[in-house]
Amino acid sequence: MDRTGDPGIGLDDVGHKVLVYRDLVALDRNPDVRGPDREIEVHLTGNMDRYMWSMDGATISEVHEPIPFRAGERVRVTLVNDTMMAHPIHLHGHLFELVTGHGDHAPRKHTVNVLPGGKVSWDVTAIPGNWAFHCHLFLHMAMGMMRVVQVRPMEGDAA
Repeated sequence: MDRTGDPGIGLDDVGHKVLVYRDLVALDRNPDVRGPDREIEVHLTGNMDRYMWSMDGATISEVHEPIPFRAGERVRVTLVNDTMMAHPIHLHGHLFELVTGHGDHAPRKHTVNVLPGGKVSWDVTAIPGNWAFHCHLFLHMAMGMMRVVQVRPMEGDAA
């Protein structure tokens, strides 16, 4: 379920207001307000007892194909956390807009914390290159919760 309105783990009863992602609003209008051209869903998977972490049930060493994007393409990425731990997910080289109901003033982030059993969606405009896409908890990334996002020119563009 969407948990962008939930406080972080352990912050439910702290006795004061805790900001959540839905509270955040960009001061300026987002630079690209187009709707997504397509959507992808990525499941954050793993096993705490065995300390194995992955995306879509496979580690970076088991997946040989990058996640393909096209330059300038607008993509909605939905992260679904199938584990019992929070995962701060980061996409190098990009800022993305969280889908939290604030339209053209959606908060812009480069890392988003996905709470256990939760999901977070964001829209991004793809920038050419090969980009790391991973959990920002180093040991989760090192154990395999990482992919490469490969952004290539649109068909017909010069390479």
